[in-house]
Amino acid sequence: MLALRHDGRVRLDDEEIAALAYALQVAPPGEVFLFGSRVAPERRGGDIDILLLAEAPPFDTSRTIATRFFSRCEEKIDVVVIDPARATPEQQDFLARITRVALCP
Repeated sequence: MLALRHDGRVRLDDEEIAALAYALQVAPPGEVFLFGSRVAPERRGGDIDILLLAEAPPFDTSRTIATRFFSRCEEKIDVVVIDPARATPEQQDFLARITRVALCP
């Protein structure tokens, strides 16, 4: 995950990367992406937006990951959990429109 910061594709500092690694240890199996303003290296500020594509209860999973992240880093984080097999048309449209960078397979 550290390579993401150093190759210029995302804006995360070492503390944020370490907090994400810690928080995602409890994530259910699936794909994890960063999206939003942090995938635009030319921008400044912004919260950390995480997308988890997994078969998991969205609210509980999001809350657990965000709480673990915040225990290590006091940066605002949003965690969106979508089951790709059950994605609504709105969720499918959202997935088609965002720019995302994979954090881990």
